Amino acid sequence: MGASAADLTSVDLLDHDLFADHEPWEVFDRLQREAPVYFHPEPEGRGFWALTKYDDVLAVLRDPKTFSSEVGGAATIEDLPEDVLDARRNFLEFDPPKHGRYRRLISTNFTPGAVGRYEEWLRALITNLLERTLPTGSFDLARELAAPIPIRVLAHVLGLPEEILPHLIELGDRLLVDTDPALVGELAFAAEREEDRYKPFGSPWADEMCQIGRAFYADRRACPRDDVLTLLARAEIEGQPLSQRDLDNTFALLIVAGNETTRQAISLGTLALARNPDQYARLRADPTLIPSAVEELLRYSSPVWFFRRTATKAVTVRSTEIAAGDKVVVWFAAANRDPEHYPDPHRLDIGRNPTDQLTFGRGGPHHCLGAHLARLEVRVYLEELVSRVARIELAGDPVRLRSNFANGLRHLPIAVAPD
Repeated sequence: MGASAADLTSVDLLDHDLFADHEPWEVFDRLQREAPVYFHPEPEGRGFWALTKYDDVLAVLRDPKTFSSEVGGAATIEDLPEDVLDARRNFLEFDPPKHGRYRRLISTNFTPGAVGRYEEWLRALITNLLERTLPTGSFDLARELAAPIPIRVLAHVLGLPEEILPHLIELGDRLLVDTDPALVGELAFAAEREEDRYKPFGSPWADEMCQIGRAFYADRRACPRDDVLTLLARAEIEGQPLSQRDLDNTFALLIVAGNETTRQAISLGTLALARNPDQYARLRADPTLIPSAVEELLRYSSPVWFFRRTATKAVTVRSTEIAAGDKVVVWFAAANRDPEHYPDPHRLDIGRNPTDQLTFGRGGPHHCLGAHLARLEVRVYLEELVSRVARIELAGDPVRLRSNFANGLRHLPIAVAPD
């Protein structure tokens, strides 16, 4: 059943500090028990429906006709003017069939077969990084292992040079997590500036990101290569080349989405193993559990808290009426901890093998394009880690991102005992 704002006045899913302090499972547990379809107020908005149960979230993802990504956008709860949405919209925020036209431009590069071509190269990369970091005994895993793996894989797929990658990580972080003062300074506590509203992610750092992308697109038009940037630079939709706006927004999306989520899956997954040494020991004792562990760590970690949809017509969810035009926010991380779907959901169990976890979305048109690549990265990372490291321990307090959208860590100090 639904609940009004008066019933749960202490719940504030818009409070970024709540998410910076810890993963607020106690809040989501309460919503799942008392108000799985909860109308959440907005101090400066019209409010939104918060859905936290697995079956409800999955149903929304599978029904893009009723729950639109294009109307109102997908990655922000705030209502934005239509011209601002149009300026920022990437293919993540298109509905079918338009979404499919854009996705198909590059999707063949992210199939299981295509991704499998990178495994040998990826293993060499991860081996090199481990051999460089592990002998120190303790280090910041979020920065020294989790950050370089996905951005270098993305660069390999897109066709980006090594020397630009640290800067792209920095820019991507600022675009995605603009609520964290450690990344964007005082802008974290301010509204978007008017001069930035029409830029990708509404970010003052989008100009530089777009300039970098445009230079690469121009190079690929002049000198085509076997990479994703060439496909985009030379792509056409219904006989027309992609607009500069489409190219800018797609480049920003690929850098942010292709880097941030997998980096946090590795960081949060390693943190989970450090806090559950019995599960790490179990994994070392039986490496055949690694594929199952990948799925369980993705479920347990959930690098993205939510995505938004907008109801295109009146609909009933658990006997609660949702009106046409209402905002519906589906909380992926909460759904991954739904006790009705995953018994004892807050327990890490590397043998659980939850292949239906919702970290990448599931069953709908917006299922994460890079899901196979992310799974490959986490699997190879675990395979190489458990063969070299006997124990993982925290060497200090993890530092979380201040964001109700991106679930993750800025720092993860760990100590390792070599095999």
